[in-house]
Formats: sequence, C-alpha cells, structure tokens
Amino acid sequence: MRSIVYIYNQYLAKKWEQSKKTLKFDKVVFKGYKIFLLTCFLSIIIAKVNAQEGPFLRFSLGPGFLTEYSSINESGFTYAAKNHAIGWGFNDKYAVYFSEFGAFTKKDIGKKYQFINLDAYGLGFSYNLENNISFHAQGGYGTVHFSDSWKKQGDFMEDGYAIALGVNKKWGLTKRIDLGVGPLISYFKTDNYSFTNFSVNFWLDISLFKQQ
Repeated sequence: MRSIVYIYNQYLAKKWEQSKKTLKFDKVVFKGYKIFLLTCFLSIIIAKVNAQEGPFLRFSLGPGFLTEYSSINESGFTYAAKNHAIGWGFNDKYAVYFSEFGAFTKKDIGKKYQFINLDAYGLGFSYNLENNISFHAQGGYGTVHFSDSWKKQGDFMEDGYAIALGVNKKWGLTKRIDLGVGPLISYFKTDNYSFTNFSVNFWLDISLFKQQ
C-alpha cells in the first residue's frame, strides 16, 4: 500500500513540474504578446504623416428630406441619412474609400409597412482643399427595404444602383480626429422606385495615424 502511495505521489510531483513549465511558457508567450501589441500601439501614436494621409474611419449621420417620385410618389422627412466610410488618404489631397450610405424614414405604405430603409455599398472618392473643405462622390449597389418597425431593416423589395455627392467642412479636434458638417444628396434607382434624399450630415473622421 505504501509503495502505491509513493508511486502516486511521484506521479503527481512529475505532473506538477510539467504544469509549472507549461505555465511558465504561457506566461512568457502572453508577456511577449502584450509587448508586441504595445509596440504596435506606440508606433501608431508616434508615427506622423501629412494631413489626410493614411487610413481613416468616417462616421456620418444627419437629418434630411426624402422624395420618391415613381411608384409611391410622396415626400417626407428623413430620420437619419448615413454616410460611413473606411479608406485611405493620399498626398494631402485625395482619398479613396469603401462607403456605406443610405437613408431611413417613416412613411405609411399600405397596411403592412410604415418605414422605408435605403442601403447602399460602394466605392468613393474625395478631394480636399486647403481650407478644410472636401468634395466627395460615391456610387455602388443599392437596396430598398420596407419595414413595419424602425428596429428592423425590413423586407427586401428591390435592388439597383445608388450614388451620392456631398461637400464637407471640417475642423481639427485633435491630430487624429476631425469634426465636420455639410450637405449630402443621394439617389437610389431600382426598376420601380426612384428616391432622392437631401440631408445635412455631421461627420466624425478618425485617422489611424497622427496627422501633422
């Protein structure tokens, strides 16, 4: 019996030594991972590039006025017109980006639907002036959804194309963040629907690299 207990204790001791080695290795790997992330983070903070250069994120929302003049043939206020983007700026003047834009409004369409949801995904281009005014244009694939609730995208109706044009005036809040405001006009076209939306959008641009 004592021999069995001794062998079992030796087995537990061996397993404990192996677990300590594994734990030590995991700690080393975890510390190395943290150092790697910290190095990447500091490199982004320290790096400086010219204004509007490098990768950026854009969030944009604003109220507007929507008109459909093919089938529904009505107008109404837009609760939210969006124009989000992720892209890259070049040589302080130009930027290209992937854009998500559209509009959301309340409009009774028969007994089933009370909301119209327009969504578009495409490519965009912007040109920046020296006085922090930028002109931007984008176009891509557009969809029309009708919904019975503002919480849902709704039922798919039709798809087609969509384009948007706008002007934006920006103010630098920090070396990474710009705030802006400006008019935006978007156009959605499908087989049976034609929508035009005019809005005044507020912008939040976040540069991943520090700007000069």
